[in-house]
Amino acid sequence: MIRKVITDVYEDVHFSDKYDREQIGLLLRELDVRHSHFTNLPIVPEVRKFLTGELFVSSVFSTAAIGKPDIEEQDVRNFLSGNDHELSELQSRFVNNIRRTFEFIEKNHNNFELNTENIIKLHIMFTIDTSEGLPGVYRSKDRSAVNTDYKPPIGSMDELTAEFCNWFSSSDMQNHHPAIRAFLAHYHLGMLQPFSNGNGRTARAVEALIFTNAGMPYIPHVLSQYYKRNNKDYIKAFIKNEKTGGFDMTPFLIFCLEGSVRAYKLITDMAVTGLRAISVREYIRKLRSMKKITERQKDLLEIIYSYDKPFDLHELLTNPVFAGLYRNVTENTARNDIKRMKELNLIVFEADKCCFNRFVLG
Repeated sequence: MIRKVITDVYEDVHFSDKYDREQIGLLLRELDVRHSHFTNLPIVPEVRKFLTGELFVSSVFSTAAIGKPDIEEQDVRNFLSGNDHELSELQSRFVNNIRRTFEFIEKNHNNFELNTENIIKLHIMFTIDTSEGLPGVYRSKDRSAVNTDYKPPIGSMDELTAEFCNWFSSSDMQNHHPAIRAFLAHYHLGMLQPFSNGNGRTARAVEALIFTNAGMPYIPHVLSQYYKRNNKDYIKAFIKNEKTGGFDMTPFLIFCLEGSVRAYKLITDMAVTGLRAISVREYIRKLRSMKKITERQKDLLEIIYSYDKPFDLHELLTNPVFAGLYRNVTENTARNDIKRMKELNLIVFEADKCCFNRFVLG
């Protein structure tokens, strides 16, 4: 459905769900298949905790870095973990607002309705105490000087935002795939730019709420990284849409859906890696309980699995990583440990060095 609105300064503004069904349909099918594969993985609590924690931190940094490129990732990580950092007071408030907004999304996505009150609430959460204009107050000035790539509407921001929400809530829009709804909401809020600042964060937060409500909570966090790493293409996708007159959403949807497919590849790889690590640790403990390896050999296997670098006999005896295990034993003992692990196919040799056999479980 395409809705046309004429503002108080006689601008034509369109809200459109038109796109190339064939191109977008192929990407949606791939997204659904990858979503199904991921949801069928046995995501145990330990893996879920890792996914949630790592993706959350990366997402906060990426969202912050889009608006403030001078922010360093390690400083954000240190700030979020309560460690020493070099963020300024203003940067700290900026990052903390993003963290609190993401936490709000996680807790309230089931009860969220896309309306003007909630859009204003999200904007306030992002911009409070950051010297970014008036939090939650619609802009009244032209942004042509700021937006040199495309021209957002000038007048009636309150009316246009209300019209957008009404359009989004229509039965036609509700029938779309959740990803299409999320990206159309993202695009149209980004196109309107109803506030003087923080519009991108607000638009992406609405996108995240829709995805999370649809049972895809990890995707928005990976998309934050995707938008940050591909920022020029992100802007180009908006421009390509605008060049169609604002009717054809295909360029923006293709860009975002390609990012979603990549996101599922990433989180699936992360989950499988985590599950394999758990399985390997359990296998090592089982070998110990069956007395096929000694306690020292068990500890060594756990170390070299995490160490993930080739090593030789000399390093076993001298590298601080292994020092606690081999400080008080002979070279022959270390040699026998290597021999035993080779017999059990737990290590493989590369040239003159060996490393953990990551395919020991198949």
